[in-house]
Amino acid sequence: MPSTSAPPAKLHRPVSENDAHAQRARQLAGQLGDWFSTEFAVLWGDTGAVAAEAATLAGIDWGLWAPLAQQACQRGEVEFLADEEPALLLALPVIAPRERPLVAVGAFLARRPQTAAEMQAVAELLGVSSRQAESWAARQMYWPAEPLRRMAVHACRGLRLETRAAQLESQLNEVSSHLAATYEEITLIYRLTQNLKLTSDDEELVRMALGWLADVLPAAGLAVQLRATSQEALPNEKARTQPLLLVHGACPLDVRRFGELVEHLGVDATQRPVVVNRAQEQVGWPFPEIRNLILVPLAEGERLFGWLAACNHVQGADFGTVEANLLQSVAAILGIHSGNCDLYRQQAELLAGVIRALTSAIDAKDPYTRGHSDRVARVSVRLAQELGCDPETCRTIYLSGLLHDIGKIGIDDNILRKPGRLTDAEFEHIKTHVEIGYRILRDLRKMSHVLPVVLHHHESWDGRGYPYGLAGDNIPLLARIV
Repeated sequence: MPSTSAPPAKLHRPVSENDAHAQRARQLAGQLGDWFSTEFAVLWGDTGAVAAEAATLAGIDWGLWAPLAQQACQRGEVEFLADEEPALLLALPVIAPRERPLVAVGAFLARRPQTAAEMQAVAELLGVSSRQAESWAARQMYWPAEPLRRMAVHACRGLRLETRAAQLESQLNEVSSHLAATYEEITLIYRLTQNLKLTSDDEELVRMALGWLADVLPAAGLAVQLRATSQEALPNEKARTQPLLLVHGACPLDVRRFGELVEHLGVDATQRPVVVNRAQEQVGWPFPEIRNLILVPLAEGERLFGWLAACNHVQGADFGTVEANLLQSVAAILGIHSGNCDLYRQQAELLAGVIRALTSAIDAKDPYTRGHSDRVARVSVRLAQELGCDPETCRTIYLSGLLHDIGKIGIDDNILRKPGRLTDAEFEHIKTHVEIGYRILRDLRKMSHVLPVVLHHHESWDGRGYPYGLAGDNIPLLARIV
């Protein structure tokens, strides 16, 4: 046996119970104990410190044996640290990729001690009295050295395979979790792209996006602030003249505070996601209700339409690149949609301007009825609203009201402005304004929905109107309203 020496104090100190690696060491000691029917102590292969103690080896001189166990671990070979029969001290190195190396040490008997000298040798190996050594020896099964070594080699191989299998299972679980998250993200983006319709305004798509994001993002609150789209809303036109804040979940900011947050962070249209974690630890952070945050601009090129934010991780963790990238993808879609809606809104405003110009042209020809088209449009919309018509139908009715007399452009000014009673021939000429208006607008595809109103707004329920004498329900509904 090697000569004894004073062990360093640190070798007697087991690793903290809270250490995950220490839990692994204790599991290894228990597993080997079941296999070999004896207790094992487990040491860290890199330091020689005791990771899991064994009652049988409580008195052993680790200052002597730990360096030898470390060397066995470095070589990666099962070795006898002491092999003076009948006492055997066996080291089993357990080395796995990305794991801290361990070496298990167990005491064995090759046969029953025959003499007092042999029993004393066992007692010295274990660091116990002869009586304690006798008690321990009476409980042991006997392991001849070579069968024990072969068994230990197979045990090490089995442990390596178990560790590798556990690592592969963990990797598989990670991949499965990642695939599940990726599938949810792709599904969310697909659902958003399926709802990119110009007839759907940006607010509607944002509300849907916030609800879907809440299903896949671990955020306590989600919010989108949309910027104003117009300084002044046209009659019966939907336009934001003030910033709008749409929220889902527990968002602690109102529209004013959200604006202050954006200003504080200095986000612009070209900026990548801003991620703030442990915000309350930052000096001068003026939003104590926000622990962590992701803020992404809703933009198309350099045009900024608003901001998308996720605040306060539900598990108290930090937001990372996965959450930031998902928000950026969603924000890109919402930004493109907002850009398209803005272009559509500009076209609608241009069309409304052209319509107003035509209406002004009608008023210029017939000062007696100046403002008539606008009044008809407004009253028609109120009637439509009372009838329960949807907003899109009300917008159509408003345009139809403005344009219903466009055909008067083609009526002779002398007849149109005649102060006295019209002759039958003159009245017939006046009546042609509905068909003239129809012909003026029929080649404009965007005006197709107002053509029935322009053509039929002088029909009568009793069939005595013009131009076709339609009666009752045969008259288009919008024409009846106007």
